[in-house]
Amino acid sequence: MSTEPGRWSRWGSWVLLTVGAILILPPLAVSISPDPPIAATVPAIPAGTYHVYVADWGYHTSIILEQPPSWRLGSLGGETAPFVEFAWGDRRFYMESNYRPDALFATLFLPTEAVAYVASWTSDPARSARARALYERDVGAREVGELAAVLEGTILHAATGERESAFPAVGGYSGRFYPAHGRYLWFTDCNRWTVERLASAGLARGGVGVIFSGQVAGHLIGFHRVNGQ
Repeated sequence: MSTEPGRWSRWGSWVLLTVGAILILPPLAVSISPDPPIAATVPAIPAGTYHVYVADWGYHTSIILEQPPSWRLGSLGGETAPFVEFAWGDRRFYMESNYRPDALFATLFLPTEAVAYVASWTSDPARSARARALYERDVGAREVGELAAVLEGTILHAATGERESAFPAVGGYSGRFYPAHGRYLWFTDCNRWTVERLASAGLARGGVGVIFSGQVAGHLIGFHRVNGQ
């Protein structure tokens, strides 16, 4: 009987070490060598000044950019909208609103299928977005072109260059979801995705360590808060 406490203590130590390895080692590896954003081909953009917004929806962030009238990056039925929102996340949690324990476990600890979200905005988000916080900055044609290329590059494209077919419309969302590059894990979540895509266009500092939506603002470069609840 005297050996029981020691045996359970050793088992407890192994459990803690295993859990620690699951939580710490994978994000450390990703932080050292994160997957770079993929740039898609986008149309030439006329010279000018364009608005870029970062929306904090509470736990999730997205990027909204102003597109020229000749572009067609908006969601189905609203391809030429003046503003287009892009976001990325776990298919089951984000798109399917699946919050069952097995889905939540997979979202946190297993590399799961990702989706991209695209929504068309017919009015300036500064006047209509009901986000917890909204940040804005003006950029030139080069910056918005680089940003649009990596945002569009998040979506899977067919050999023809067209986007893969959108998933069926999802209730509660005005935009559409598309198959996306990347695998979702808690340390490569939607908020790190937001920062990394902005960083690729020189609009943010790198996203290492970004997990929560409230961390995103601290990585932005040149943005100012324009709205929020």
